[in-house]
Amino acid sequence: MHLPSPGYSAPAGSFTMLYHPPNFASIQHAPFNQPPSIFSSLLREFSNSLIHVKSIHAQIIIRNWASTEHFLAAKLVKAYSDLGFLTVARKVFDQCSHPETTLCNAMMVGLLNNHEFKEVCKLFKMMGSCDIEINSYTCIFALKACASLLDNAIGMEVVRTAVRKGFHLHPYVGSSMINFLVKSGNLDEARIVFDEMPERDVVCWNSIIGGYVQECFFKEALQMFFEMIGCGIRPSPVTMASLLKACGESGLKKLGKCVHGCVLTLGMGNDAFVLTSICSKWYDT
Repeated sequence: MHLPSPGYSAPAGSFTMLYHPPNFASIQHAPFNQPPSIFSSLLREFSNSLIHVKSIHAQIIIRNWASTEHFLAAKLVKAYSDLGFLTVARKVFDQCSHPETTLCNAMMVGLLNNHEFKEVCKLFKMMGSCDIEINSYTCIFALKACASLLDNAIGMEVVRTAVRKGFHLHPYVGSSMINFLVKSGNLDEARIVFDEMPERDVVCWNSIIGGYVQECFFKEALQMFFEMIGCGIRPSPVTMASLLKACGESGLKKLGKCVHGCVLTLGMGNDAFVLTSICSKWYDT
């Protein structure tokens, strides 16, 4: 890359942040003919500073992009939500009369991170009624909210949508579905989703094993663990904590101590999840 010479003068209207990252003054006086992508980059650069985000937002409003450039609106929603200004983020969202999927998903993440689970569910319903495309990320966010609320009605609607679109075959969506179904007491349906998945990561296995432990099906939980090992999946601390709980609840102290040995071999002895389970009744002698 050739850097400009000391005497170089940038053409009128050009943005020189390629060589010099913009400061607050350059944001305030950005040339009017800059493309929207410039402000997307600025939001990424200054997303941790409220005063900078507000200044960039003002420049976007001046150019009448706040309600037309949805990728910029999504960046603003994320920035304000991450900074804890969810009300402002929602105002940005509401200014877009026909929000696109990316913007809706950004708003969902902001609501989730601020524990506004009911609002996430409302937004999912709105997307359906307004014929806004629902993608795999939309389903993941909605399922997380429904799992937190134990909202079976909307949760099952999300599940049906995911199945209809084929998203349930994706590991992240599948594990979210399993987690919701387990928490809502639909363990049999969770197992069907699990069995239909072509690829299963450790999160999927943890979800179904944890579900069996939650419903006191300890034998099935242990069987799933051995099947998991047979598939070459390395257990995580969450896996081992579930197994230790299963051993403690079922009175299998000897097996529980064997699992404890595996925990130490895998280097998980200091993990908080595992330590909590190790301190349970099975370890008493």
